[in-house]
Amino acid sequence: MIRWYFAIDEAGGLGEAGQYARLAVLSAHAVGGLDPVLLYAGQRNDFTAWMTAHAVTVIDAQPAFKGAIEAAEAAGTYTSFSNGHWLRVTIPHIEQHADYVLYTDCDVLFLRRYDWPSLRPRLFAAAPEFTRDNWNYFNSGVMLLNVAAMRNTYAPFEQLIVSRIGVTDFIYDDQIALNEAYRGSWDRLDPLCNFKPYWGFDARATILHFHGPKLAALEAIAAGTWDRNNPTAARLAAMLDSALDGYIAWCNLLGDRLQAVDFPSALRCLRLASALTDYRARAPATVDTSFRDFKLFP
Repeated sequence: MIRWYFAIDEAGGLGEAGQYARLAVLSAHAVGGLDPVLLYAGQRNDFTAWMTAHAVTVIDAQPAFKGAIEAAEAAGTYTSFSNGHWLRVTIPHIEQHADYVLYTDCDVLFLRRYDWPSLRPRLFAAAPEFTRDNWNYFNSGVMLLNVAAMRNTYAPFEQLIVSRIGVTDFIYDDQIALNEAYRGSWDRLDPLCNFKPYWGFDARATILHFHGPKLAALEAIAAGTWDRNNPTAARLAAMLDSALDGYIAWCNLLGDRLQAVDFPSALRCLRLASALTDYRARAPATVDTSFRDFKLFP
């Protein structure tokens, strides 16, 4: 058994992220071996009540540098698209018993058990972001944390965050901060433990991470209502176009797997698999895969 942390704020819990979080919990219970802990920022509500009813420990949390975020937002120099994404950095101070813990984003599904106790990262273990074999930059959506080591390095990490919030020329978030602070110090996590649908289909995957287009986006793209003139939207569509067969296979698998835990979601995935199959028949032969070359650090 390993403690599994995930995090969300009140707005996220009431939106699409909250739906993914519920599916993550249901899949975690189906797989077993995970002790779920939710870090939460906001007022308790039906979402947190659902979590408690499903054996999730809900802990109210805020980053220690919340004041710096609020000051930068008030000055108009920083916009936080979600308070929930900063909560993961509080784990080393909240966790006081386990030596190693698992963190994931909310938009994951657990597919099979994994021997997490066999991993002993120096600080944390993580897998690549967009390209499966590019270890230049990691995705923080799944991390195995060495709690004591992360706690010991927290002070300079927080100093870096505070110094960067409000003075960067791009959106600054926890993943960028972690990559910047711990560059060259993190250990490699098997990509099967943070598998992205646009990598294709692999039945050996332990955790499927809905990184890139989410279900609603996939439905819109398949229906032809997606605005490809928007650069971000076009990039998400390119992720789908480059791995259509993989997305269809994943939707079919999830449709089968989710029937036991959430039938409406299972039906949604099966319908999406059918819609994507129709979309494949009319998709352009040449697609943009430039997202695979993304590198934050050279």
